[in-house]
Amino acid sequence: FILGTQKNQWRATIAHRFFELLHTKTDKLTRMYTQNIDGLDYQCTDIPKEKILNVHGKLCEAACEVCRTDVDFDDFCDSVESSIKNI
Repeated sequence: FILGTQKNQWRATIAHRFFELLHTKTDKLTRMYTQNIDGLDYQCTDIPKEKILNVHGKLCEAACEVCRTDVDFDDFCDSVESSIKNI
């Protein structure tokens, strides 16, 4: 799933696009709370990123669980792909 997210294998749904239209056509979208970690909301590029609130985080970022240092997501995915068998 992580590698599919990196490769943009998944697409935003009609529900995602509804919120995008709500913002662009009516400007009534103050905030969009999401429990999804797939990051598909960010494919709706007309919604400002500051309006998207990820309740459980998102998969398009990676960080060390110990020291919280950010890790480049592409490097992380490359490491997953090369280090874990049967992907």
